[in-house]
Amino acid sequence: MDRWRQCSLVSFICLVLVGFHQQEQLLIAFQSSSHLKSNHGNLTWKEMLPLFSRRDSSACRTYFEFGGVINRLSSLTFLDGQKSVCLDPGVAPTPDKCVVYSFGNNGEWSFDEQIELYGCDVYVFDPSVWHWKRRHSKKILFYRVGIGEKDDERNERGWRIMTLTSLRRMLNHTDIVIDYLKMDIEGGEWPVLDRWLIDGDLSRVKQLAVEIHLENPETIPGKYQLIQRLEATGFVRFFSRENPFTTNSYLDKYNVSGPGCLELAWYNTKFAQ
Repeated sequence: MDRWRQCSLVSFICLVLVGFHQQEQLLIAFQSSSHLKSNHGNLTWKEMLPLFSRRDSSACRTYFEFGGVINRLSSLTFLDGQKSVCLDPGVAPTPDKCVVYSFGNNGEWSFDEQIELYGCDVYVFDPSVWHWKRRHSKKILFYRVGIGEKDDERNERGWRIMTLTSLRRMLNHTDIVIDYLKMDIEGGEWPVLDRWLIDGDLSRVKQLAVEIHLENPETIPGKYQLIQRLEATGFVRFFSRENPFTTNSYLDKYNVSGPGCLELAWYNTKFAQ
C-alpha cells in the first residue's frame, strides 16, 4: 500500500497504459461496434441477446481494471470482481478529489481498496454483510444499506433499502458529482436503473458500471429498452465482458448461445473533453 501511495501520477499512468494494452489483447475476441441503433423493436429476444455484449471500442482510449480476485471452480478459473474505469480526460476520476459509490460488496473489497489507493473516497453499501465496521479504512466508509427503487426501512429480508436520492441526502452529497458508480446486486439492478432514469439521478454521475443479469428470456426486451434509454441520455458503453461462468447459459434450455451475466461500463459524455 505504501508503494502505491508513493507513486507519482506519471508512474500510475504508465501502469495504466501497460494494463490497457494487456486488456485490449484479452478483449480482442469480443465484437466491437459503433453506437447501437435506437430502433430494435422488430427483433426477437434471441436476436437482442448479442446486443448486450457490444461496446464502442473507440469511445475510451485508456481504461484500467481495478480490483478482482481469482475464482476457482471445478472446471473453470477466472478473475472476478474487477471493474473497468475510463481514464480519458474529463471522465477520469481525479486522484484525491474523486467520489465512488459501490453498491454490492459481499465482503469482497478488492475493487474498493484499489480505487481507494488511486485516491478516491469510497462509499460502500451492502445490506447482506453482517460482520462490518463503518470505517473500513482511511478513505472507505461502509453502510449496511441496500440500493433500491424506493425507500424501505425494513424489507422482506429485514434489510434497510434507500434510493440514490435518499442516500445522497443522508451523506450530504446532494450536489456533488459521483465520479464512479458501481452496482453489482445480483439481478436487482433493473428496477433501480429504471428509477435512476426516471428521476434523472445519473446526470451527476461520470461513470457507471453494472453487472447485468439476463436469466429470464421474457424480460430481455424490457431490459434492452432500459439499456437504450440509458444510452439515449448520453452514456457511452466503452466496456463489455461476459461472465465466464455464465457463457452459453442459454444454449441447453433455449437452443441459443449467449451469456446470462455481463459486466458493462459507460461514461457520461457530458463530462468528456
